[in-house]
Amino acid sequence: MSNYYVKIIPDNPYCHVDMQAAEKARDYLEECSMVAMSVEIEMHEAPAFVDSGGYLQEIACPFCGGDLLDWWKDAMDAAAGENGLFAELDEKQLPCCGRRASLNELKYDYPCGFACTELIVLNPRNQLEQHHIEAVERLLGMRIKVIYSRI
Repeated sequence: MSNYYVKIIPDNPYCHVDMQAAEKARDYLEECSMVAMSVEIEMHEAPAFVDSGGYLQEIACPFCGGDLLDWWKDAMDAAAGENGLFAELDEKQLPCCGRRASLNELKYDYPCGFACTELIVLNPRNQLEQHHIEAVERLLGMRIKVIYSRI
């Protein structure tokens, strides 16, 4: 049986969320009865890739829509540090149209992102609704991205 995760990350990949704010957001998610198993907080020194697991099938250019999956694998390997984190998400020239974009700006067919802080909801009973997202944004004091993942 696979696990289903809802991963909540800051919209800005370099943002380090204050632990007290992250704990308040975690407590809120636990209290609103969304959680079947747990809500965890993960903090990283530099952005980590936050993926959609088995949902991710395609990665495309945000400009021309060209397929970047094979290129992306090499670009991720080149950009990742020894610890698997991404100290810099510099723009790179895309092989399809020659324009430049960061790995964070690519069009992932199921949302993915990069983050220094993650709130990870394991096997939630219900989907996040807009009012949950807005409440978490208020508690963290920033815009967030929601990544749905199945592993």
